[in-house]
Amino acid sequence: MTLRHSLALQMAFLLAGNFPSRHPDVLGIVIEAYRAHVNTNAVSEGATVYDGDRFSTEQGGVMGLRGEGLALDLREESGATVHRRESGAPGTNVELSKGALLFSSKRIAALEINAREARIRPAKDGRTVAQVSITGPKELCIFARRGSLEFSYHGEMETITEGAAYRVILNPADEPQKKEPIKPARWGKAFLFIAIGGAAAGVGIMVYEDHEHHRHKHESPDRP
Repeated sequence: MTLRHSLALQMAFLLAGNFPSRHPDVLGIVIEAYRAHVNTNAVSEGATVYDGDRFSTEQGGVMGLRGEGLALDLREESGATVHRRESGAPGTNVELSKGALLFSSKRIAALEINAREARIRPAKDGRTVAQVSITGPKELCIFARRGSLEFSYHGEMETITEGAAYRVILNPADEPQKKEPIKPARWGKAFLFIAIGGAAAGVGIMVYEDHEHHRHKHESPDRP
């Protein structure tokens, strides 16, 4: 082998090492699927979840995903896309496009939910269980079952304390005036928080936690 040939091979290996892998990041695994789809295909239990996967559920459907330090349950007639965090740090971003998502997380950095341009994530490290629902073009329903949440939208932030449930109106100035006055619990220029009954908002979460207890009662407590 000539010196020129040897140098050319070494250069090729060096250049190849500088290109990112074409294999997408693995974000978790599907642990439950009924009338659920990934991208355009039906999804089943045991399927690997990759960066950029788009999930949806039909009427009566459900899908459960488990990743590092987090658990996600997509309710019926819902849709969401999962991504690796843009910073490259460990963690998952979930873009909720419709319906409702239940989630459990142990760390702030493990998970962030995006819904109608609003961002919701755990406010601190520790077990957090919450539900985020899209209920209108500019309306969300958020319930912090365990732990507190950090909510941000268009540069404004609020903390949702444990046990609190809110109907969130985005861009309230754009909403037409209603005959009955709304009594906001919290408000800002970009959003309006209206308190709702936590029991009503969290029915799905109570069912979820009972289901999780039954599923994992013999498993390690280190699971999310």
